[in-house]
Amino acid sequence: MSITPASSLFNKSLTCVELPPNIHSSGMWPKLGTTAAEVKFETTSATLPMLQKKMLMTFLATQLFHLILGSFGVPFFVSQMLAGFLLGPAVVGRIKVDKNWYNDWMLSLTSQDILGTLTMFGFSMFLFLAAVKMDASLLLKTGRKAFYTGVFSLIVPLIVGFSTVGLLEYQKAKNNPKEKKGVASETIFLVLSICATSFPVIVSLLSQLRILTSELGRLGLSAALVCDMLNLILTTIARAFVPIQGGRKFSYKSSLVILGYSLACVFVARPALNWVIRQTPKGKPVNNGYIFVILLLALASGAHEQLVLFGPFFFGLVIPSGPPLGSTLVQKYDFMVSRVFMPLFVTNCVIMADVRELRFDAHLLVLLVTMLAKFLGTLAPALCCRIPIRDALALAFILSCKGAVEIGGYFVIYDGQRITDGIYALAMLMILFAHFTVAYAVKHLYKTSTRYAGYQQRNVLGVRPNSELKILSCIYKQDNVPAVINLLDVACPTGDNPIGLNVLHLIEMTGQDAPMLISHRMQKKTLSSFSDSEDVLVSFLNFEREYGDAVEVHPYTAVWPSKWMYEEICTLALDRLTHLIILPFHRQWTVDGAVKSEDETVRNINISVLDGSPCSVGVLVNRGPLRQNHRTEASQSQFNVALIFLGGEDDREALALTGRMTADPNITLTVFHISPTTLPEIGPNWENILDFESLRKFRQNNTGNGRYVIYTEAVSESGEQTVDMLREIVHKYDLFVVGRRKEVKDSPQTSGLEDWSEFPELGIVGDMLASDDLGCRSSILVVQNQ
Repeated sequence: MSITPASSLFNKSLTCVELPPNIHSSGMWPKLGTTAAEVKFETTSATLPMLQKKMLMTFLATQLFHLILGSFGVPFFVSQMLAGFLLGPAVVGRIKVDKNWYNDWMLSLTSQDILGTLTMFGFSMFLFLAAVKMDASLLLKTGRKAFYTGVFSLIVPLIVGFSTVGLLEYQKAKNNPKEKKGVASETIFLVLSICATSFPVIVSLLSQLRILTSELGRLGLSAALVCDMLNLILTTIARAFVPIQGGRKFSYKSSLVILGYSLACVFVARPALNWVIRQTPKGKPVNNGYIFVILLLALASGAHEQLVLFGPFFFGLVIPSGPPLGSTLVQKYDFMVSRVFMPLFVTNCVIMADVRELRFDAHLLVLLVTMLAKFLGTLAPALCCRIPIRDALALAFILSCKGAVEIGGYFVIYDGQRITDGIYALAMLMILFAHFTVAYAVKHLYKTSTRYAGYQQRNVLGVRPNSELKILSCIYKQDNVPAVINLLDVACPTGDNPIGLNVLHLIEMTGQDAPMLISHRMQKKTLSSFSDSEDVLVSFLNFEREYGDAVEVHPYTAVWPSKWMYEEICTLALDRLTHLIILPFHRQWTVDGAVKSEDETVRNINISVLDGSPCSVGVLVNRGPLRQNHRTEASQSQFNVALIFLGGEDDREALALTGRMTADPNITLTVFHISPTTLPEIGPNWENILDFESLRKFRQNNTGNGRYVIYTEAVSESGEQTVDMLREIVHKYDLFVVGRRKEVKDSPQTSGLEDWSEFPELGIVGDMLASDDLGCRSSILVVQNQ
């Protein structure tokens, strides 16, 4: 078995092309005196109709495949490749109709040149934007697991792959001593492409699998970034010392061009881009003039033959990711590139693959051995780092995935006649198989739904007396800070009952691929790009300073995709062993009661957290100002808190939380126990027993000692009577605390109110208090026991 160089396998042919080419055709109706043959030639050779028809066929085939396979969870990328195989010469191209008219305009050289030029431009812009989204500084923060996994996933298959090639070459030289020695260039590229892991491909895969922000997803991103950057460095060095085409002198010149360009980007372009950011006012978009100049530089960076793809990619790397510059570039150009150019590029590259040219020779052996080495080279360090076997297998599959970047690499060398038709078709099938297999395997190996399985629930009821209450407070906007701080002040932290406060400022991820979680106690990272985080950080650190040892603040900033923010909230709550998560309500009001703003994204996050939280959750509705810090002399007035207790585990959790407030003599707590006239007589009701016992202990522990607690009992047989009671007290208190009571069904006190509930996440009573019907101007805390 031997490897034959590609240069000896190409068949050359002559093709006649009309110059200058026609851009527009005369349409369906021929001119007078024009023969049918002339009309046919004009319509098939005109470039614009040819481009339009090819784009139409490509999009129709892609969407048809995705319509069928998308319902089974098959990635959209697989549909793009299958569309290419369908429209290629091996399937539709074999249909002989009217002297093979399909090949005349779909597979002709003119057609390939037209769409190939357009899609290659799109691919270079894709590499540029993919690099803009990458934050290379994350390499300095990569953990031990990700670093070792990324390094070994590249080094091990490189060694195994080239050792296999060396053995085959040795066998070939042994059988044919007179034949010229040397490794074929297509074999080298085949091994390198299998060993490498493309960061943009991994980001796309994890996004489609909806595990980008999971623990496995973050580990896979970090390992992919390490592998991708290491591969870039090794490839650049190899160009200087391992000449493949043009001789060693040509390799030296290429290396000097790349080195000079890289130095210019780092020491000239990077400072200039930082200057652009400094010229942009806080909270304002980057000037369009700067954006156009950057785009022109990105296009010019690929003008040199040695920088066609490397130039735009490296220039994108030096652009600061995230707001304001990186996010602006992505928002302006990402849709056109990712939704139009890239589907065309992938399908057009696969169209040129003719599976009839496949040859099962030594290249297939090299491919299989290297792919196996890639998988095992990723799996072994993951297991050595004590990653669970299922997660380690999923990680090995993830880093073995191939996608659009690998297709682009093969297309470039195939266009340069450096690999044969058979190797190109083999590479396309390998990418299709790898992407489909990885997506299917990861879905079955990694189950995000079992993340909290077996986790012991934590809540306020379980906090022992004179022990720390751990709270995770989420901040979506700067406007949430005063209400949350005032609520924490009402919770009355003391030296005997301290609060361990974890503050999570959530920022929507724009203009970058990798999500970030910044711990400000552990990292000294600047937040110049996120000025709001600085304000949030200062506010809560001042709150900690005012209370001394009674409060310990651990601030975090999460730059996360909005649709997966709830996962980071739940994960941080799990890691920090918190008892309570505080979520600001998605709607804000003005002082006179008018709706100020409403954010459905925040509402969806809150609902997801309520459904999957590992601890108790409190939704804070800020309808009125809470008191200022009670330690100031101006705020020594009495603060009135009302607890609406109807029964159930959520109400008992709310009762436990308000019990901590009674330690402050300036707070008056009123407990309204609203119960039906008669209780069910079908055996003992365990929930009623727990309610009675909780109220008894509460009254026993909060009597005397300067505590102002009022206990009031009321009877309600319908939701209408409950609403009348709430209407009488709604203007007498500064804060209402209620339970969500999501598990309570057919409660007499709230019967008939379910159909009128606007926000189910607040529960029936909480929704009634937050509605405009009662005219409440007090803040409301809705508690759910988890």
